[in-house]
Amino acid sequence: MPRLLTNDPVKVVEATGFDSWHHCLPPKLGIDQFRTALPLLITDGNDAVLVAKEIDRTNLEAIDKPGVRFAFHTPYFSFDRYERASDAYQTLPDAVADLAGTAVELDPDLPVGLHAELTERLGIPPVATEFPAPMNHYRVPRATVAAQAAWGRDAVTAAAEEYLSVMPAQAQIRDWLTRPTGDVLASLDELMAREGIEAILASSPLNVQELTGVPATLLADGTWAVYLREAPDVHVLARRELPWLGLPEAAPADRGLVPGLVDGASLGYEELDLSRRAFAGFCLDDIVTRPASLVLRRWRELRTVDDAAYYLIGAQITRAGIDTAISVAEQGMASGDNTTELQAYERYRGSIAADVAKLPIRVRTYFTHTHTGDRSHIPALATAHRIHRRTSLKIDAGLEIYDEHGYLRAVSDITRTAVCTEASREFYDLLGRILTEHVIASCRPGRTGHEVFTAGMSELDRDRSWLVDSGFCPPSDLPLTEMFGRDIGHLLGKQEPATVVLEKGCTTRLEPGMAAAAELQWPYHDYCVGVEDIFLVTEDEPVNLTRVV
Repeated sequence: MPRLLTNDPVKVVEATGFDSWHHCLPPKLGIDQFRTALPLLITDGNDAVLVAKEIDRTNLEAIDKPGVRFAFHTPYFSFDRYERASDAYQTLPDAVADLAGTAVELDPDLPVGLHAELTERLGIPPVATEFPAPMNHYRVPRATVAAQAAWGRDAVTAAAEEYLSVMPAQAQIRDWLTRPTGDVLASLDELMAREGIEAILASSPLNVQELTGVPATLLADGTWAVYLREAPDVHVLARRELPWLGLPEAAPADRGLVPGLVDGASLGYEELDLSRRAFAGFCLDDIVTRPASLVLRRWRELRTVDDAAYYLIGAQITRAGIDTAISVAEQGMASGDNTTELQAYERYRGSIAADVAKLPIRVRTYFTHTHTGDRSHIPALATAHRIHRRTSLKIDAGLEIYDEHGYLRAVSDITRTAVCTEASREFYDLLGRILTEHVIASCRPGRTGHEVFTAGMSELDRDRSWLVDSGFCPPSDLPLTEMFGRDIGHLLGKQEPATVVLEKGCTTRLEPGMAAAAELQWPYHDYCVGVEDIFLVTEDEPVNLTRVV
C-alpha cells in the first residue's frame, strides 16, 4: 500500500489520534502559511511518523502516548550544537525522502508550493482530484474595504493615549498613530505593477480579510478573494454563505469563474496556502500564474502603520504581563521558594486578562513559551518544573490583537528573562543594551536584514572574551556573525514570518511604517536568555513601542 503524505490536521487526528494543530507552534506563527507549516504525516495505515520542525521537539516529546512517532527537521539553534549536533534532518524534503520510500501518494490538499517541492523531490507526478466549487460570488467595493480597514481606529487610538504618556518618544509615536489610512488597496496596486502581476487570488483567511474587509474570524475554509489591479471591486468566492452583514447579496459561482474574471491576465496566488486541489479545481493550470504569497505579505508589512495603535497596545500589555510573571520568578529564585514555570505563567495570563477587559480590543494567544534554561533550549510550554537561581526563566510571548468585529489588527512578540546570579544579570543587561542601542537603532529605511544582523553580532563580539570566560558562549575562532545560527528579529505584518528577517543573507530592505520585533535569544548550557522588543520603522530613527520611562 502506498504511503500517504498529508499535513491536514483533521486527517492526522483521524489516522493517529494526535492533534497536530493544537500541539505544534509553526502553523500558529505563520498565519498566512499555516497549511505549509503544519507537520507532515507519513502513513501506510499501520506505521505512522509525523515529521515536525525541531522547534516543537520539547513539547512533542513530553506528550504521553501521542499515538504517533516523531521525526524532526530544521535543527533549532543552540550554542550547545557546537558540542553535540542535532539529529534533526536539515529540511522537510530531506526527511520525507529518507522516511517515505518511493511508493507514496501526496494529499492534494497540500499547498501548491509544498506539493510541488515534494513531487519534484520524490519524482512522482501530480494526480487529478475532485473539487467542490464555491457556490457564492460577492463583489465588495474597494471603498468598503478601506472603510473596514479604518473601523474602530478612533477608539483604539484614544485608548493608546494611556500608554503613550509613559513612553520616551510619545510625540513621534502619536504622529504615526494619527496618520490617515486612505485607499488600502493602492499600495497593493503598486506592488502588483512592480511584480508584473495583473490579478491576485487570496486563499488564507488573513489575506482574504485584508483584501475584502471581512473579519478573519468569520472566514471558514473554502473562501477565496480575487482582485484585479486598480479594479473598483474585490470578488469573494465562498462555498457557504458568509456570516457578515456588510456583504451584498451573493450571485452564483462556478469553478470557471476565476479564469473568466482574470481574462488572460497574469494571476498571482498564495503558493504557501492555496491547495493543489483548489489550484486545479479553479482551472489555474490553463492560465498564466505565478506565486505571490510574499507580495501579499509585503503589502501587509507596508501597511502596519495603519494599525500602529493596536501594535502599541499589544506590545504594552504583553510586556506588562511578562514583567509581572518575571517578578514572581525572580522573587522565588532569590528566596529559594522554588517557584514553578506554571506559577509564573498564571501571573502572565491574569495580567493580560485584566488589561484587555478595559480596552476596545479582543485578544487570543499567539504563542507563549515559558521555560527554564536547564529544562529546554527550545521554545516550550510551561510545566511544573521548578526554577532555581543558577538557571534562567525565559518568557517569549505574543498575542493576536483583534478589533471588536473580529478583524485581526496586530500581533505582539516580546521576550524577557528572569535571572538571579551576578554574571547572568550582567549578561542580560548586555543583551538589552545591544538590542536597543545597536540592533534596533540600525533599523532605518533602506537597511537590509543582513546589515542589521551584522551590526548586532559585531557589537556583541566586542565582549566575546567575557562571554566565553563567564560561561555564556563556547570558545571558537569564528566571529559571532558565523557562529550565531539564527535571526535576531523580523517584521510583524500581523505574523512572525516576514519578508525582512534580521539574519545573515537577507537582502530585503526596511521601509518606513513597518512594525518589527528585534530579539537576542541566547541558549547555552543551563541558561536560555532572551530579550525582545517591538518597534516601528520611521523615516528617521526607529521608535521603540515596548520600553517605557
